Order: sequence, then C-alpha cells, then structure tokens
Amino acid sequence: MQTGGEGYDKPIRQLYRSLLSMLNVQRMLEVGCGPGVDHVGAVNTNPNIDYTGMDITQQMVEHCMRNYPQGRFLQGDINHIPFADNSFEFVYCKDVLNHLDDWAAGFSELYRVSQRFVLVNFFYGLGKTTFNQKEVLDGYMNHFFDWNEVMTTLTSFNPIAITSYPRVCYHEEVLILLQKS
Repeated sequence: MQTGGEGYDKPIRQLYRSLLSMLNVQRMLEVGCGPGVDHVGAVNTNPNIDYTGMDITQQMVEHCMRNYPQGRFLQGDINHIPFADNSFEFVYCKDVLNHLDDWAAGFSELYRVSQRFVLVNFFYGLGKTTFNQKEVLDGYMNHFFDWNEVMTTLTSFNPIAITSYPRVCYHEEVLILLQKS
C-alpha cells in the first residue's frame, strides 16, 4: 500500500473520507479499487459500511481479497458494471476516468448504479479552458480533458447538485461530487 503523500494520507483521500463521514454513507461501490487504499479509508471512517470494490485487474482484486477479507471485491469493467440501477448509495471512482478514451461512457455507468451520490476524480485535473491532450506516461494512456466539456457533460445527467474540490480547477487533481437525489 502506498504511504505518505501518495497513499492513505494524500489530501484528495482525506477529502474522500470527510465526504463519506459528512454524507453518512452506509453502502458504497468503488470502481477502480486498486490495492484497497480507499477501502481502508471507508472502513476506518465507518466500520459498518457495506463496501464493494471493483477493479479491472484480477491481480488487484486478489490482493484486496487476501488483505481485506471483510470487504467484497470483484473484477469488472467500468463500461459494464454488473449491478442494477440505483444499487449503491455512493459510487466512487478515483484514477480511472483519465485512462478512458470515452470517459463519459464510463461515467454513465457510475451514475446508473448510484442511488444518491457519485464522486469522481480527474487525477491530472482539468484544463481551465480549452485543453484536450493524450500522453503515454509510465506505459499508461492518460488523457487531459477540457473543464468546460466535462462540466457540460456532467450537467447533462441532470444531477440536483455538482460540487468540485478544489473549487477552482487548475492543472492538478480534482474531485467532483454529483448528487442525484
């Protein structure tokens, strides 16, 4: 597990845990659970949380199942989430959307399975104005997206509220919380 500023104590993860507490989340799905850092955060925030983690890589799912047997983990694809509509009170997706050619299709699935809240991040942040770019970094395809395009697309889902953290988006990591009901 990562430590320090890149792991559990990373400011964006501290904010995630604060939101879990503030919203009193009881049932959640994390898409892109990786090695389980945010599972630990969820359980530490609410020991009774009904947590499900999903990752595209079987290696990460097996790691989580070994290390966090109290959690529920499965292999799956963000574009085909194997749950019914409105299955989870809170759906969280960190460090995934920037890897997708069509982030909106993946987001659509997150929104579909969420009952109340969707929390997503863009780990490179978003451009302040017009800014679209792809790059390969450490063997992974990464996309930078235009802030206006992302917010227009998110608004098209008709949430009752959208909040971004930080409030002003620069070329850095950003969390966006959408409330459905």
